[in-house]
Amino acid sequence: MSMTPRERFLRAAERKWADRVCNEFIGGMQTVSIVDQEPYGYSALCKYLGITSYNTPITDSIWGNVTNVDERILERFGCDFRYIPRGPAHLEVLPNGNFRSEYGILWRRGYGVSRQGTPRLMLAPDTAQPAAKLETLKDIENYPYWPDTKSTRARREMERQSEKAGKIAKEMHQKTDYAVAYAGSSPYSSEKHRFVRGITRWFTDMKRNPEFYHAFAERLLQHGVDQAEIYLTAVGDYIDRINAGPGDLGTQAGPMLSLEDFRQFVLPYQIESFRLIGRYTKAKICAHMCGSVHLYIGDLARAGLDIIGQQLGFACRMEPERLKRDFGKIITFWGGIDSQRVLIHFTLAQIREWVRTCIETLSPGYITAPNHVIERDVPSEKIGAAYEAIEQFGEY
Repeated sequence: MSMTPRERFLRAAERKWADRVCNEFIGGMQTVSIVDQEPYGYSALCKYLGITSYNTPITDSIWGNVTNVDERILERFGCDFRYIPRGPAHLEVLPNGNFRSEYGILWRRGYGVSRQGTPRLMLAPDTAQPAAKLETLKDIENYPYWPDTKSTRARREMERQSEKAGKIAKEMHQKTDYAVAYAGSSPYSSEKHRFVRGITRWFTDMKRNPEFYHAFAERLLQHGVDQAEIYLTAVGDYIDRINAGPGDLGTQAGPMLSLEDFRQFVLPYQIESFRLIGRYTKAKICAHMCGSVHLYIGDLARAGLDIIGQQLGFACRMEPERLKRDFGKIITFWGGIDSQRVLIHFTLAQIREWVRTCIETLSPGYITAPNHVIERDVPSEKIGAAYEAIEQFGEY
């Protein structure tokens, strides 16, 4: 029996068989989208699909993905999701040519530019981050770049933005049968903590000054809670999936933290985030986490995480067979269509075989998606081959 995309997603999130595999290849949100850079990318994909008239691509300055993926592409690739748009990152251009975003995070140009000339950004060095210079608990209180989440003016602006998001979410929920995905309102992310403080101080705070680490994390959490409560009040009844995890915690070779440190310095704040989200919505909680994070999956699932992705495959201990064996009964997997190796270096036949392996190994409880944003070096015909394999092997 044929299911709606929303029904299909909810079955996948509960690790139950549906009519076919739930699909998010290609989607319209950060890590499931595509860049618009030569030699391939979004414009080349449109040409490959015969889409000759489309809106000028808008790319995220930090992540590089196209944020206004054409509806015809979502339909062509059978995407089961539709997305509540996120506002652009608020970037202040500094006199030295660098950029400052929320919480005072500094960025500099890197990773090339989009076809429209939008630069992609990378984090400035740790030593340049203003929060890396903080030493005492008083310094935390006096840090000038904490966002204003308490004043009447700030809360009215957040309410105005959340009302817009709520209207879009309600319309999507009531007028379509797609799964409605929301990428905002994670009260705490250890990745944000690392960006603000700088990765070196993030690590050394844990060992040399844990009191400082926790005070800084509590401050980040409080600002996140202030924002999340407003936005989730507006969208919570209408969304099916919310992205809200700790962020990247792995390298290709292994996890960034020991399990002991993860449980002491990351997990408590993630539990608080999940609890707050659960008070405002029944949406499934999804986390994108790069690298080898096998060590943390069990704890995150028990804390309330429903779906984890996306780098399944080639990072240490992240093979589909191992993940399904170890965690297939407690969490849904998302991703696996590797854009770092498979879609670049594999032949079309090898791509088809890789997609088949992922679907047959990880189902039920699997959502096909790229491992990360599809970069400029992925040929369009390989994207097409991957989706053809999803269609062929995705029928249950």
